[in-house]
Amino acid sequence: MKYLVLILLFFFSIYSQAQRNLTPRSGSKRGSVFGKVDTRELKNYGLQIEGGITYLRTKDNERVYLDNNGRPIDYLVDPNGLPGVFFDIGTAHFPTNEPRLNLLGKRIISYYDWGIGFKLFGGGESTDVNYYLPNGNLINSTEGSGSFYNGYATGRFTIHNNYYFSKKFYLDNGLGINFDYRVLSGNETYNNFYVAQKSHNAFVAQLHYDVGLGIKIKRGAYLIPGIQLPILGMAEWNGFKPSLDWFSSNYRPILFKIKYIYLFEIKRTSTSCRDAGSEEDKKRNTEFLQGN
Repeated sequence: MKYLVLILLFFFSIYSQAQRNLTPRSGSKRGSVFGKVDTRELKNYGLQIEGGITYLRTKDNERVYLDNNGRPIDYLVDPNGLPGVFFDIGTAHFPTNEPRLNLLGKRIISYYDWGIGFKLFGGGESTDVNYYLPNGNLINSTEGSGSFYNGYATGRFTIHNNYYFSKKFYLDNGLGINFDYRVLSGNETYNNFYVAQKSHNAFVAQLHYDVGLGIKIKRGAYLIPGIQLPILGMAEWNGFKPSLDWFSSNYRPILFKIKYIYLFEIKRTSTSCRDAGSEEDKKRNTEFLQGN
């Protein structure tokens, strides 16, 4: 829980700078240096696509038991993560209305996005079991191993806050929730070895945090490499742990990703050009998305 508090404080302490117009000024010097000025009118929403590599973070676990005769049995469990892949596709929305949530007069919610897609998580585990006499002498040793790849249909919703370093680069912080359902199940048993195993529920719900470096490619187009980490688990209620149980270990998913956002263009007709909306609409449409 302390990590959640720290992340929430960090998230809400960072606020975006004032939003700017998506239509460049007529007097921009860019046209004289780089050629024709981009005068497209952009909507405040567009396509978002993200994908990348998944990895399950875990750690070793050693346990010692006594059998009915008082002889110690030493279990050494050695899990490991395997690389997988993921992707999702949806839309990103940049609010243009007067912000209800603000800090020192600055907008807290820079944009929000959602996506549906697929995740593939992989992992493995090996177990060494040593049987001892009460005096500590080793009697026998056995070992076993297993690996798995599980596939999930996934959906997520994330709220973002942007902190701008310059017109081209910004820090993208996100706090959201993801819902995953296991549609492909990997191996659940060891090879030539028996030990009590466990597997998590098919349905997974997690609160997640992601952070990335936003890069403006051009007006209305952004590339955001980053990382996503689960904070809380909200499905199995196992102490709100965000890890996934498999074999005898707990695996915490990490997503290394690249997101692409492309805002849609407003297609003007001859009649729509003569009616740009009310003065309030004009003001709202000129006050969002810094650096555009």
